[in-house]
Amino acid sequence: MDDSKWLSLEQIPAFLEGAEPVEFAAQGRKEIYPWVERVLVRHEYACQGKVAKGLPRRYVEKMTGLSRAQVTRLIKSYLATGRVKATEYKRHQFAARYTKNDVGLLADVDKARGNLSGPATRRILEREYEVHGIAAYRRLAGISSAQILPAARYGGLP
Repeated sequence: MDDSKWLSLEQIPAFLEGAEPVEFAAQGRKEIYPWVERVLVRHEYACQGKVAKGLPRRYVEKMTGLSRAQVTRLIKSYLATGRVKATEYKRHQFAARYTKNDVGLLADVDKARGNLSGPATRRILEREYEVHGIAAYRRLAGISSAQILPAARYGGLP
């Protein structure tokens, strides 16, 4: 976006009333967000009164094509941090309880015992650790019966 021709607060209402469609050259958040930040800084958005704040808001809406809610979110971010930047996506992941070795060990036990029921297989796993003291079965000794069927059938633990 060419920022060489800034509009003052007095020029924005005339621009907004113009019926001509506006084409914004920026593409994507990486270009739009810094431009929005520059507009808000240039017009000293945080120091303006209620009426004067509406002009840059509508100017940003018209220039970027963002919705009113999106512009409000960006302005709220600017007022809170002094920056307009995209929030990073963080996917929630549950902690992995069982390893690939555990899955292989469970499949071996299931295959060796002839695909017993979940509770019977769970009891075998408990005995392997508690009675026989085989350390490889430590995590599997506390497995739920409900987790054994999917692991044996699909080759993976939930």
